[in-house]
Amino acid sequence: MNLQMLGESKLVADLGWTLLHSFWQIGLVSLGVLIALRVLRDHSPNLRYALSTSALALSVLLPVITFVQASTNGEIVPSSVRSTTASGHRGDRHVLRIGESAVGEPQQPISIAGEGGSGLFAVLFRWIDRTLPDLLQIAVAAWLVGVAIFSLRLGGGFSRLRKYTTEGANEADAYWQHAFALLRNSAAVKRTVRLVRSELVQTPIAIGVLRPIIIIPASLFLQMSPRELEMIIAHELIHIRRFDPLVNLLQCIVEALFFYHPGVWWISGQMRREREFVTDAGVTQIFKDSYVTYARALANLEEIRLLANQQMPRYATAANGGNFMQRIQRILKIKPEASTANSAWTAGLALLLTSGFLLAIFSFSPSGLVNAERSLVTRKLAIGFVSIPPVDRTENPPKDSDATARLLIHKLKVHRVPATGFLQGGMISDGEKFFPVQTNIARMWIDAGFEVGLGGFNHMKLYNTNVDEYIANIEKNERVAKKLIGEMGLPPRYFSYPFLNTGRTVADKAKVEAWLASRGYTSVKYTFDNQEWMYSFAYDIARNDNDVNTMKEIRELYLAYLNKMFDHFEAYSTEMFGRDIPQTMVLTPSRLITDTADEFFGMATKRGYTFITVDEAQTDPAYKTKEDFTGVGGISWFERWTMAKGHRLREEPGVDASIVQTWDNREQKSKK
Repeated sequence: MNLQMLGESKLVADLGWTLLHSFWQIGLVSLGVLIALRVLRDHSPNLRYALSTSALALSVLLPVITFVQASTNGEIVPSSVRSTTASGHRGDRHVLRIGESAVGEPQQPISIAGEGGSGLFAVLFRWIDRTLPDLLQIAVAAWLVGVAIFSLRLGGGFSRLRKYTTEGANEADAYWQHAFALLRNSAAVKRTVRLVRSELVQTPIAIGVLRPIIIIPASLFLQMSPRELEMIIAHELIHIRRFDPLVNLLQCIVEALFFYHPGVWWISGQMRREREFVTDAGVTQIFKDSYVTYARALANLEEIRLLANQQMPRYATAANGGNFMQRIQRILKIKPEASTANSAWTAGLALLLTSGFLLAIFSFSPSGLVNAERSLVTRKLAIGFVSIPPVDRTENPPKDSDATARLLIHKLKVHRVPATGFLQGGMISDGEKFFPVQTNIARMWIDAGFEVGLGGFNHMKLYNTNVDEYIANIEKNERVAKKLIGEMGLPPRYFSYPFLNTGRTVADKAKVEAWLASRGYTSVKYTFDNQEWMYSFAYDIARNDNDVNTMKEIRELYLAYLNKMFDHFEAYSTEMFGRDIPQTMVLTPSRLITDTADEFFGMATKRGYTFITVDEAQTDPAYKTKEDFTGVGGISWFERWTMAKGHRLREEPGVDASIVQTWDNREQKSKK
């Protein structure tokens, strides 16, 4: 069979008519879906997704039915064209006129435009009669070429995805494998799924139908908090539970077959959009009351995607798919359209302004990007250092302590952190005379413009100390502080309980608080307690041993630990107050803090924090919440407030085992 015979075959004619009819068929389906989605805009995304999926299936089914009808009885093809395309010789073909029967029996001719058939419509129909068969052949040829091109594109994408699973990919570490197993259970995923970290991809994706794999960019384990990353992984797990990779693959095949029809692309786009809404709803069901955290995770992911400028194949389901702004609005329950006529215009205006503002941020930032997270949430963080001057565990204490203090002051200035340092007088004086080197370190803090608060002259627990002796210890420190500060800086306003311990009994605590108030001092209520001091101790031991590898490992462990602690205390804030209250964080002025300052302050900024003074944080109404905690330990004020309300405490992230072991070894040595 030569090309001419193929071009004039019945199969080509049937395909041509199928393509022609598909335009109005799919067009009507698209119009129906548009109207239905508009009517159901306030209904669940599951219903809207089912509607979009059904519409795409119908868009495939109608042309198939058309082709079958054309192939079997030819009723959908005009008789004149059917005769034309069936003839091998154009010159002597027999044309069935519109007025003739399909079986060749003459009937009364029907005039198209006037009695003589010489009108405009007659001319038009004669032209169609002559040219349409050729046009259909061209259309089929163009369609075959288009399908071939889109199929090659589809195959190339498959090759890329296979490369992602084999090159630069390895299993996630033990911590994340454990977390992944828990997430699988939470997401009710019964199938076997692998979690892989990759150096090639820049955004998380879920691929595979029979053996699904979730691929996470290696950089994301450091760029996002564990809580945020868990939410992103849960998103991909829900895609797998719903068999979305398979559905997405079928969509891509449909798009390749109907590449010429904008209605198919639009319906398919609606499917992807609604699918992301459905999946987002599933994530918020797993992580209840974490809408802001999830929105922030998506914002971070969008920023990373824009920075990487990497496009995933359309059939790879990714957590940052769909319409980004609409997803954020839905997650945060920002309703784009009001339900009443009175508020419709204000809601529309608010949506317009919000969308325009965020679009401007993404489009016109000097760097081409900004942190979208900052547009979603603004948080505040105050930091208190206990105590100054820094504790030094090196073999050359004065020199190393001086270097640590200088580095810390420099980092605080660079990142514009108005920290407060709490003086421990016993480290710079015996009560009468000052130790020159250590005193100079403390004065550097004041000269740099940072506020000084009071601790104890000696670092002692109220729980183990007589109240009068405890107050005398503060008084002694007060005298040292006044001599040190003189006319140089702001007089102390805040007192930091050593070890955050507030005594054995409520009466003891009340007596100390009354004394502080009589002197014009306010005790600091730390919401963000943490075990940084254990990491700092282990870091100093590694420094003394010149163990560079262990130092690097401790820095990474510490930053990951802090990320979890941010999640922990942010959750407390949301649960107790329904908002992000200003946090007050306690740290030690250690070398670990200085060596991780850029990463830590960057992490806090990325989470939406701005740095404020202790004074500004403590004036928030949340800090007036009543509590009467006493005991041998010192705990966060979030935990104190929770206990006062009779609520259950959240499980706190644990310190890494290697750090605990280093600390335990220290205690064992001290007992010998």
